[in-house]
Amino acid sequence: MSNLKLYRINIQNIADPLQDQRLLNLVGTERRKKVMRYYRPDDRKRSLGAGIIIRKILTENGLSESNLKYSENEKPVVDNLFFNISHAGDYVVGVLSDCEVGCDIEKNDNAPLKIAEHYFYSSELDYIKNADDKNKAFFTLWTLKESYMKMTGKGMSLALGAFEVVPTADGFILGKSPENRCFFKTTEFDGYIFSVCNEKEFELEQMENCDILDL
Repeated sequence: MSNLKLYRINIQNIADPLQDQRLLNLVGTERRKKVMRYYRPDDRKRSLGAGIIIRKILTENGLSESNLKYSENEKPVVDNLFFNISHAGDYVVGVLSDCEVGCDIEKNDNAPLKIAEHYFYSSELDYIKNADDKNKAFFTLWTLKESYMKMTGKGMSLALGAFEVVPTADGFILGKSPENRCFFKTTEFDGYIFSVCNEKEFELEQMENCDILDL
């Protein structure tokens, strides 16, 4: 059973780094440049939040930004350290694991259901059509699929229709896929759907929450 740790920042607790540049001291030089390239304040705050979480993960493991590299699809990676970052709306989240891991978060609102009709498996589409809350059903599957794509390291280069996420009475499992086996968990907080895909079995309830507030 894997041990996972969840990091979570609500960007409403962060000032715009353009207005309070002291916040940029919380991240390294390369992240500062990335933050300041964004035009919209919330995009700057989300990028800053991602940098803060990455630095915290590195520091807790005796590492620094000098150990950080980026994969071909821009995923931040460190040798022998397994983590993943996601953001949507007001939240930036990160997950640290002891094996390959991916996570995704989306706000449960205005689901683009046409995407499911074009790119989801028929079983996934049926799950959405039969759900009372179709927004929640869509974003549950979407975040599960995204978390799997990120766990494999392929990101969006792995097509949504290349694998199947199967709803069962006990949760969700990986169906048809050419990629690695994995374990899924999904939850909801503050109107957001959050999903994790991990190479080993884990319990979401046992994740250690590390909320970073009032920066």
